[in-house]
Amino acid sequence: MKKLLPILALAAMFNACMSGNNGSSAKLIESNKADMLKFYDEVMNKHNVAMIDTLISPEYVEHYNDAGYPPTRDGFKKSMADLFTSFPDVHINVNLIVADTAFAICHYTMTGTNAGSILGAPNGKQIKIDGVDIMRFKNHKGIEHWGYNEEVKMMQQMGIMPGAAKNATQQ
Repeated sequence: MKKLLPILALAAMFNACMSGNNGSSAKLIESNKADMLKFYDEVMNKHNVAMIDTLISPEYVEHYNDAGYPPTRDGFKKSMADLFTSFPDVHINVNLIVADTAFAICHYTMTGTNAGSILGAPNGKQIKIDGVDIMRFKNHKGIEHWGYNEEVKMMQQMGIMPGAAKNATQQ
C-alpha cells in the first residue's frame, strides 16, 4: 500500500487540477467514479455478467489479460464468468477511488473461497488480496482497462505456490 500511495496522491492532485471551476468536468469526474462503483456493485458483487454489456463499450480493450481470453469485451465477460464459477462468493470492497475526466483508478480488496477449478482442482481455501483497476471511459462506458492484483499472494493462500502468506482468514 505504501508504494501505491504516491501514485494515488498524484492522481488526486491531477483530479483537482483538472476539475477547476468547470462544472461539466466535475460532473464527468463524478460520473466516472459512479460508473466504476456501479461495475463493482452490479458485476463483481452481484456476479451479473450480463451487466457488462451495459457498462463496457463494444470497442473495449483489456490490457490485463489472461492468455486464455481474448482482450475484448467478450473475452472479459468469459473471464468474469469463470471467476464467479471458481469463487462463487467473490466480493470486492472498494478502498479508494479517484478519477479525472477520462479515467477512474480504484484500489480494492477482493475476498472469496475457491470452490471451482482455477489453477487446479477446487480446494475450498479462502483468499484475500488487494488490487488496482484503471479504467478509461468514453461516452460513460469503460473502453480500456489495466489491472493489477496480488496474484502471488493468492496462489500462496490457495496452497499452489509456497510462501509465507497466511490463510486469508488469519489476515
